[in-house]
Amino acid sequence: MTAILIDDEIHATEALTNILKLVTPDVEVIGVANDPRIGLEKIQALQPDLVFLDIQMPYMTGFELLEKLGKFNFAVIFTTAYDQYALQAFKVSAADYLLKPIDMDELEAAVGKVRERQVKQQTLDFGSLEKLFRQVQRPEARRLALPTSDGLVFVPMENIIRLQSDSNYTTFYLTGPEKMLVSRTLGEFEEQLEQNNFCRIHHSHIINLAHLKRYVRTDGGYAQMSDGTNVEISRRKKDEFLAKLGEEFKG
Repeated sequence: MTAILIDDEIHATEALTNILKLVTPDVEVIGVANDPRIGLEKIQALQPDLVFLDIQMPYMTGFELLEKLGKFNFAVIFTTAYDQYALQAFKVSAADYLLKPIDMDELEAAVGKVRERQVKQQTLDFGSLEKLFRQVQRPEARRLALPTSDGLVFVPMENIIRLQSDSNYTTFYLTGPEKMLVSRTLGEFEEQLEQNNFCRIHHSHIINLAHLKRYVRTDGGYAQMSDGTNVEISRRKKDEFLAKLGEEFKG
């Protein structure tokens, strides 16, 4: 089994190389990169069976590297310092994850999973990795990955004015005349957005509070947005909305 190691920390790739020699001698390290841009080139040139991939790196994240590749048929084991919630999420799609500092037994088990996948001729699915990354991507990046028919579009959250549900689809209304329709439900975006100054004010609507121009109490209550639209605030969501705005709006 051939492997490429990609991590911006030199000591991390050196340590992983040494541990692999000890516990999984059948894994041949054919490439090491401490710059994800070089890592991308090595993957394309060498076509490994397995990639050990860090998440937070300069120039591009580990997921952005995978996105640039499009479809791929190698296994991915993430090496990361994310908290336990994120690590559990990675198990949904990646072959496994390794928490730094790397434990020998966990490494051996992770590589074992990759061997099983090779036997079953399983490959990673880009769409599920995209869904996973939306749950755990760095908060400082403040971008949302929107799936399209041929890949992903990364939209800065400050450019999102509001979202509107249409059954199993969601329309994103962006700054300027642009809008995007994606085949995901509104609920799939709710948790991540609410951590970034968004608020669900109706069963069918999530708004970006940074684009809220005016709150009108009459006619049942509605939010006037920066694009000129008026979005209804449901009774069930009103208290939550007002709590986010602040106590001075109540009464």
